[in-house]
Amino acid sequence: MSTKRTHLILSALLVGITLCLGWLSQRYSSALDLTANGRHSLSQSSKSVLAALKDPIEIIAVVGPDAQQRSAITELISRLQSEKPDITLEFINPETNPAAVRELQAENGGSLILKSGGRESRLKSLSERSLSNGLRQLNRDQDQRIAFITGHEERSPTNISNFDWSTVANRLAAIGLVSNEHSLVSDPVLGDDIDLVVIAAPRRPYFPGEIASLNSYLAQGGNLLWLSELDEGPSSGPNLQFLGDYLGVDTLPGKVMDKDSSLVLADSPGFVLLTRFPNHPVNSLLNNPVLLPQASALAVTPLAGQTMLPLLQTTETSWTELGELSGAVSFNENSGEIAGPLLLGVSIERQTPAGTQRIAVIGDADFASSQFVDNGDNQVFTEGLMLWLTGESDSLEFITQSAPDTALTLDNRSIITLSGVYLAGIPLLLLLIGIVVRWRNRKV
Repeated sequence: MSTKRTHLILSALLVGITLCLGWLSQRYSSALDLTANGRHSLSQSSKSVLAALKDPIEIIAVVGPDAQQRSAITELISRLQSEKPDITLEFINPETNPAAVRELQAENGGSLILKSGGRESRLKSLSERSLSNGLRQLNRDQDQRIAFITGHEERSPTNISNFDWSTVANRLAAIGLVSNEHSLVSDPVLGDDIDLVVIAAPRRPYFPGEIASLNSYLAQGGNLLWLSELDEGPSSGPNLQFLGDYLGVDTLPGKVMDKDSSLVLADSPGFVLLTRFPNHPVNSLLNNPVLLPQASALAVTPLAGQTMLPLLQTTETSWTELGELSGAVSFNENSGEIAGPLLLGVSIERQTPAGTQRIAVIGDADFASSQFVDNGDNQVFTEGLMLWLTGESDSLEFITQSAPDTALTLDNRSIITLSGVYLAGIPLLLLLIGIVVRWRNRKV
């Protein structure tokens, strides 16, 4: 066989193999997600949500003609369709079909409408997290309700200010946790439709009737988040000593100081930066520090019938400071100050006739305020805590967390080494190569 004929046969085979591979790539696809938190793969929690939905799912995307936006929606929905083939996707362009938009009562700015089994859920943001939470809402009767007790200068979920919780309340609403204020004076009954009660650092005493309402709620197995910032004795402060006795938790006097945190936050005395966390489902997704401004420590007494686990804890370099946070502040053993490690947050679980009761007590309320919620993993911790307290532990996987492979963090030694290599090593190497080349050319 001639060489020319051999080349022709090999070329024909190469073209045929290429065409076959192209055809196979259109019929079959395979992907490998190598990202640190698998953000390009369908999570196990999403798969569980889809498996729980027995009826077909109809998704209507009300978006403009932007090809990039439509491609992103199609790609995300295709992940869901690989697990549940009876998912359909329809695009409606509000610019060319305004009548359909009005009939759906959709927003022109873009929205996703999810329908299944006679229920409907609407989304304004596109992500696996928001989509899966929207699908989860289709499989339950209503959102989870969070009641913030009001009337005693507590942190509010609706007021827009630096120290209130309106920012985090809006984010929680996007995952099905709806927060509202509740006055025990005008409405003393905390009903069964309330999934979580929040006492957010009150500063004025409660009336006896309000205390009775809280007592009744807890006795019936209601979930509670108690944010305690003051030394709350029976005759001062918000008069919530009954809660401490009921739960076996007391707030220690003084503000928590931490030597290691002071080295990082020199301009913010009394701020505690936690980088290590106890083993707890709420903390399972924490990758970054949690900041607690002006925190108080807790003393716990384990009581029969309840399981207590630490949520937040300082290191040995901390203590409870009883003096002013000014000048040189240090631990004074003779003044009654307590050395660390100190407990800043604790969770409590009880088995009641109504089911599992979950309670959390934290010696700070600023960590989730609008001013500080975006520091470190404060948002991740807050969302995880609320989901755990309301019994939505399956949703913990959807908490927004930073991927460790999207940022490069170098220590000082690595920075110095790389600087030396790129600023001195490589230029010297190129100079040496130039000298050798010039020397060889001269010899020639």
